[in-house]
Amino acid sequence: MPKIFRSMHDDGGKPKVGSGSKMLGVRGPPDPHADLPVDPNGNVHPQTGGMSVAPDWRKRPYFLVPMRLRSLVPRARGSNDLDCWRLGDGDFETVALTDKLDLRIDQGQPLNHGVVEPKLNMSIVDFQDALAQTCDLWVVDET
Repeated sequence: MPKIFRSMHDDGGKPKVGSGSKMLGVRGPPDPHADLPVDPNGNVHPQTGGMSVAPDWRKRPYFLVPMRLRSLVPRARGSNDLDCWRLGDGDFETVALTDKLDLRIDQGQPLNHGVVEPKLNMSIVDFQDALAQTCDLWVVDET
């Protein structure tokens, strides 16, 4: 499984599951900052977006790196309520994560952003559930 990082809130030693931008999940309509489109039937589709991740927490936007880590990332300005969570240990590359989720790497240079997106057409509820099912695989890693 590829190594991916995301800044999220803690919920009893696991990432907090939900539809907020700092949770294990995605924002959907009617949120104006939805992470992927949802069709009129409530379905999401591959290759249209998903939950943002990076290959290293130091490559996350500065507002998502907790201020307590300024000794490592001088411009860090994120809330200290956030933790940097890691899933996997492999190469940061486009690959299947589970039977329902894919990791797709943005092809811009440098390669520092990807999305965990649906592998197949499914309801937004099923997609959120597939993301939530990875909860036990994430660990805090701020080294």
